[in-house]
Amino acid sequence: MGRKVIIILLTIFLLSTYSPTSAQMPLLLQVPQEYFEARPGETVSVPITLINVGNETAENITVYISGPLVQGLLYSQKYIKELKPGESLEETLSIYVQDVRAGVYDLKVIVRSGVTFLEVPISLRVLTQISYSVDIDVQEKYLFGQDVTITLLVSSSSNGVIFGDVSYEIYRNNNLIAQRTLRNIFLYPDPPRNKWEYPIFIPRPSVGNYTVIMRSTFRGLSKTVTKSFLVYQRALSYETKFEKGIIYVKIVDENGNGVEGIPVTIEGTPLKTNSYGIAFMEAKEPGTYRITLNLDGRIVETFVEVKKLFVDYEQRNETLLVYVRDSSGVGIPKVSVEAIGPLGKSYAATDENGTALINLNETGFGSIRIKAESDAYIGAESIITVEKPKPPETETPSPTTTPLPTNQTTTPVPPPQPKDYGNLPLILILSALLFGGTSYVALFRPLKFEEQLDKYYFVKIKAPRLREIQNFRYEREIDAVEARATKGKVTIKDGKIIWEIEKLEPNEEAFLQVIL
Repeated sequence: MGRKVIIILLTIFLLSTYSPTSAQMPLLLQVPQEYFEARPGETVSVPITLINVGNETAENITVYISGPLVQGLLYSQKYIKELKPGESLEETLSIYVQDVRAGVYDLKVIVRSGVTFLEVPISLRVLTQISYSVDIDVQEKYLFGQDVTITLLVSSSSNGVIFGDVSYEIYRNNNLIAQRTLRNIFLYPDPPRNKWEYPIFIPRPSVGNYTVIMRSTFRGLSKTVTKSFLVYQRALSYETKFEKGIIYVKIVDENGNGVEGIPVTIEGTPLKTNSYGIAFMEAKEPGTYRITLNLDGRIVETFVEVKKLFVDYEQRNETLLVYVRDSSGVGIPKVSVEAIGPLGKSYAATDENGTALINLNETGFGSIRIKAESDAYIGAESIITVEKPKPPETETPSPTTTPLPTNQTTTPVPPPQPKDYGNLPLILILSALLFGGTSYVALFRPLKFEEQLDKYYFVKIKAPRLREIQNFRYEREIDAVEARATKGKVTIKDGKIIWEIEKLEPNEEAFLQVIL
C-alpha cells in the first residue's frame, strides 16, 4: 500500500514539472546575475532579458520571481502582452527585503506563456543587520543603609546572531570605585536569547553622588550610556515615651513631619512607623524596654522605663483608704482610683502621699473592685472584701434602790412654777422648717456634686429617693482631653463637655470623670 502511494506521488510530480510543449517554447530567458545581497529594508533589482526565438508572436507572457514563503520577502512580476518573432525585451524585477532573518534563500525567475514556462535559478543572501540597544537600570535616589543593585541591559533587534563585549565603570564623587569588561556576549534574534542582563550589587554604599558608564561593541557597532544616582541620609530625630500602657516611638524629619517606613524594634518585636511617623506596642509588664531605630542607616539604641502601680488599702469604719505606690513603695499622687461595689461606683484621686478616700456608703459593703490608673504607669486592679462596721454598743444603767432613812421629816413640796424657755420655741420652728426643706431636697430633687483635683474633674449626680430622673443633661465649657461616665453618653465638642443620661432610677447615682 505504501509503495503505491509513492508511485502515484512521483507520477504527479513528473507530470507537473514536465510539459510536452515546454521544449517547444519559442522564448529565451536570460538572467545576467545569479547572486544578490541585501540587508533588511533594502530592495533588490533583478535584470532580465526575454527574446522570442520562434517564428510566431508570443502573447500573454508573465515574468515573476518565485521562492520560499518567507515572511518579510516580497516579489514583483511583469506582464507582457505580446512579443514578436526575433524581438527582445529587457525588464527589471524587484525583491523587497523587509524584516527577514539573515541567511541564503534560493529563488527562481520564471517566464510563463500559456501552459509553457521557463525558469532560471538565482540566490539571495540577506545580510545581518546590526541593531541593538543598551540601558542601565538603577533608581535616582537611595537612602543610606540600603543595598543598591545596578543592572546592565543589552537588547538585540538584529536579524541574525551578533556578539561583542560590554564594559562598565562606577564613580563616586568623580572617583573610580569599580570597573570590569565582559567579553564574548552572544545575542540571538529570537527571544528570550535576544536579551542580556548583568546585575551589579553594591552593599550599603556610602553617602554621595554615583555615576555608572556602560560601553558596548557588537559587530563593530559601539554604544555608550551613562546613568547617575544619589545615596543620601536624612536628618531624622526621634522621641520615645510610655503612656496609658503603650510604648510610643515617633520619628520626624528636619521639618518636623512624620517619616513613614522607618524600621523600629521594641524588645525584639520588629515594627515600622506609619504615615504619621509613629510605631507603638503595648507594654503588659513593667521593666526596661530596649528600643532600636534604623534612621536611614544610622543605628540608634535607647530605652524606655515602664513602671507599675501597686495598690493597698485600709478600712476605717465607712471610709476606705486606698494607698497607691510604685515598686519602691513611694506613694504616687494624682492617680485616678475607681471603686465598684454592690451599690455602685465611686471615684477619687490620690493626694501627694498617694492616698485616695472612698466612701463605702456609695459603693456598698462586701466585694469591691479597686482600679488605679495613671498615664505614666501600668494600671493596677484588685478585688477586696470590706465589712459594714457594727454600731457602737450602749450600756443601760440598772436602777438602784436607796432605802429611805428612818425618822425622816416630810417637807411639803411647792407646786411647780412655769419655766422660762426664752427663744426655744422659735428655734424649734426654724429647725422644723429647715428639716422639712432638706427632706424635700433629698426626697424630691436631684443632688449634684462637683470637685476638681489637679487635672481630674469629677461630677456626681444622684436621683431623689422618691422619683426618677429622665433626660438628664449636664453641659460645661471645659478643655477636656478625655471623659468617661458610669452611665449615659459623654461628648467632647467645641470646648464643651456634654453628659446625657436617659434615665436614673430613684436614689440611683452616676459619676463623670474628666481628664483635663
